Amino acid sequence: MKINITRLGLRKKSAEVKTTVGVVEKAQNLQIQLLKSDSIDFTNDDPLVVLETQKKMVQGLVQFMIDIFKLTDQEVEKIKSTLDFTDFQNFMAYVLFRFQGMSDEDWETVTKQQSEESADPKESN
Repeated sequence: MKINITRLGLRKKSAEVKTTVGVVEKAQNLQIQLLKSDSIDFTNDDPLVVLETQKKMVQGLVQFMIDIFKLTDQEVEKIKSTLDFTDFQNFMAYVLFRFQGMSDEDWETVTKQQSEESADPKESN
């Protein structure tokens, strides 16, 4: 499967990822970890638990990215120092949805719809 990685700011524009059983299993494990972290109440839970959960989530996302794109230490450091966290989360959501069978065109449609839905409600009146 070809995945567009231009958002990472590397010289490569896309990466070919072989969807082996092991890679799919890593993607599923990561999605399970993300769903578990969604159950954390960031306003009421113990701040230490919240921070540890967030850190574990970020580490899992980064490690998954390293594994599937075969990134070098230099590429990882460049991504960590240049990509903002929201863009990183959006990119990883894109990657995980691609593993669930979504095409680039499907992803563009979904993100366009979401941005229209989250547009300023004053504009729709």
